Parts: sequence; structure tokens; C-alpha cells
Amino acid sequence: MKIYVLGVCGTFMGGLAQLAVQKGFEVAGCDENAYPPMSNVLAEQGITVDQGFSAKNISNDIDLYVIGNVVSRGNPMMEEILKRRLKFISGPQFLTDLILEDRHVIAISGTHGKTSTSSMLAKVLIDAGLDIGYMIAGRALDLDSTAFLGTHKYFVIEADEYDTAFFDKRSKFIHYSPSTLLINNLEFDHADIFDNLSEIKKQFHHLLRILPKDAKLFYPTDDLNIKKLLEMGVYCKEESFDAVGQGEGWHVRIKNPECSTFDIYFDDKLKGSVNWNLIGEHNKKNAIATFVIAKSLGLKKKQISESLSTFKGTERRMEMIGKKNSISVYDDFAHHPTAIKYTLDGLRKKVGNQKIVCLLEMRSNTMSSGYHDKAIPKSLEDADSVFLFSKNQDQIRNIAQKSNKFSTCSGTREFLNLLPKLNEPNTHIICLSNGSFDQIHHAILERL
Repeated sequence: MKIYVLGVCGTFMGGLAQLAVQKGFEVAGCDENAYPPMSNVLAEQGITVDQGFSAKNISNDIDLYVIGNVVSRGNPMMEEILKRRLKFISGPQFLTDLILEDRHVIAISGTHGKTSTSSMLAKVLIDAGLDIGYMIAGRALDLDSTAFLGTHKYFVIEADEYDTAFFDKRSKFIHYSPSTLLINNLEFDHADIFDNLSEIKKQFHHLLRILPKDAKLFYPTDDLNIKKLLEMGVYCKEESFDAVGQGEGWHVRIKNPECSTFDIYFDDKLKGSVNWNLIGEHNKKNAIATFVIAKSLGLKKKQISESLSTFKGTERRMEMIGKKNSISVYDDFAHHPTAIKYTLDGLRKKVGNQKIVCLLEMRSNTMSSGYHDKAIPKSLEDADSVFLFSKNQDQIRNIAQKSNKFSTCSGTREFLNLLPKLNEPNTHIICLSNGSFDQIHHAILERL
């Protein structure tokens, strides 16, 4: 069977294409911009990538077209597919019908931490000797790829609440039929497709409504939005954990402020200890979720602890890009006030009184919509100075008025001109964006 993937260079669709090749399909695809690293990954798998969405890409030997959510009506190739009444399917539906059948799907969902937690859990299961499958929307430093079919029944998937396709506005995760589901946190995001948090809750509720009774839901007890979601109805088994306090059941007791060393308890019984190079409250929360799920899947507590302790992290999550003249430069994907707050809090606890310079690109649809403008200043409190970037200069000028440590930049070039004034020893420059940020982290290191 030959499939053709529209939008094949996206993280999700590129992962899907890799899995399809490993499953035995013949795969080709197209995208508007085919560039590394995904273009190289696809080439290594023998996947031909056409540039653009021309109707000329259609050929008689293609059995099925797999449509990514980058494609909308008016796309010339899609219009021709519809005109000829050719067979097509969404990416998530293709995964469920042709890749994930007969698998025990472990779906990792939530507003924050999906990539990190999926990566942690995949590593723990692989370290236990299980040839699991996984599909993760980011590069884990401990894994060989972002997508792998595997032979074991377990399949770990990063379960996104973003919509499926232009012809299916349900969240992607509705399609995955998980046997194990983590809802790690729940906040408003994706302002381009959701008007409010209630709409997102409705998608999660739809997911919960179709879980069979023998499926298992995991969630933190401290998240009030999840609590309200569960009041709408839960029809499967449940297991909770306390990612913040030290109460009954599963909980964490930290050993240092930056959360790089902590113990995991069930009631008063020590179940595991983690000592790793990661920092931050958010990583600690992801770790207890991983531990509890792995334990439920039959892994031993010592196995889980040892594997987590050697977890290296994922790209673009507090990733140290380089250090020069005792100035450290980091790249981080954080683009939501909660993620920003946790990231800077962890860095502050690690570096103490040393100077933190934060560059925040307000690029995501939710950020640029203005929805988080009131929450942004508080999320940046741990930085000594902040430089705000956005196409909407009026927006960031209004935010900058909230604190004298805030400045605005018209672009990365303007910041680089300011860099000599910031060139002080023991300074930490962290660049926050869900985009490439014009590779400013590397430009900074070159200029220092």
C-alpha cells in the first residue's frame, strides 16, 4: 500500500511517516518548506518529499492520502483530491486504524510537559528491556528518534489537544483509544482554535467518555481545572498523585530547592528516589507522573528510579546551548505563563543571585492574542531583566510598562546591538520561544 502525506515535514506528520515506513507502507509526501532536521530524517527513511502542494503531486499509484492539519480548503492538492473523490484520511485517524491497532496506547496529555513526560516514560520502559513504540513531538536526548514502531504492546504517544484536520475539528487525542491516559495539567492555550478553557475541557471530556472501563486515568490532585473536568464524568479506573504537597497516597518530598533531588512516597513508604541533572518544579511533577504510570505497568521501583536519574532531558527544554566568558546561554520552548514561571523559577534556584537575562518571543497564537498579557509580568519575576519580542509592538510596549526591568525589541538584531552592555561574568541568558527565534541563542554566543 502506498500512502502520500500532506504536510509531511511537521513534527507529528513526519513521525507518522516514519512509523508507516517501519510498518511496511510505501511512503511519500509533500510540504511547503522541507528543511533539516526533518527533511534529513525523512530522507534517511527513503521518503521522497515534494516541495509545495501542487496537484501535480497526485499520481495513480497512491492508495491513500494522509492529511495534516496544516492543510485547509483552497490548498490546490487538497482541492484536486476532493474533486477526483480520492481516498483520504486524517493523520490521527490513520495512526489509530493502521498503526496503533492491537497496541496498549499510553497517551500523555495536558497543557504542559507532554514532550518531557512522554520522553521520560519511553526511556524508563526501554531501559526495562521493553521494545516499545513511541511517537513524541520533540527530540529526547535519550532516544534514537522521535518515532519508533517497536514490537511490544506498549506504545507511548504525546496526546495533543490541537484539532485533527480541516474536516475533523475534534482534538487529535480523541482518535488514539488509550488504555492508559495521563492528564498532567489543564490550562487555556491554542487561542487560534479555542475561545475559552471550557471548550478545551469539552474535548478532554469527550476523550474520557470513550475510554473503556478497564482503561486507567492518571492525574494530579492539585489541579483544580482537572478536578472540575472529572466532575463531568469518569467511566474508567483512576489513580491520582500529589505533585505539590506531602499528603496521603503518591507524593514527592524534595531534597533541594531546585528540585534536582527528591524522593517519591506512597503514604509514608519510600518508593523511589531521583537524583538528576534537570531542575525545576515542572520536571519534578513530570517525574512523579512517570513513576506512578511505570509502576502501574509492572516495572520495579528501583528500575524506575535508576532510569529517571539518568534522564538527559529533551531538546529546547532548558537546553544549554553554550557557555562563553562565564556567560551561559539557554534555549527553552516555554511559551505559556505557567511554563515560563516554572522554567525561570528552576533556573533562579539553581544559580542563586547570579544575573538572569530573559528573552521572550511572544509568538504563539495564544500569546499574540493578548489572552495572557496580565499573567506575563508575574511569570517573569525571577529574571533580573527581560527583553520582549513580538510582531505586535503595541502589545509588548503595554506589558513593558508593568516593570522597569522590562524592555522591548523590534527584532533580534536590536538585541544583539545591546549585548555588549550585558556582557558580565556569571550571567545566564535564556531565550524563550515556540519558534526558531532567528537562532538568536547561537548569534549571542558568536557575539560574546
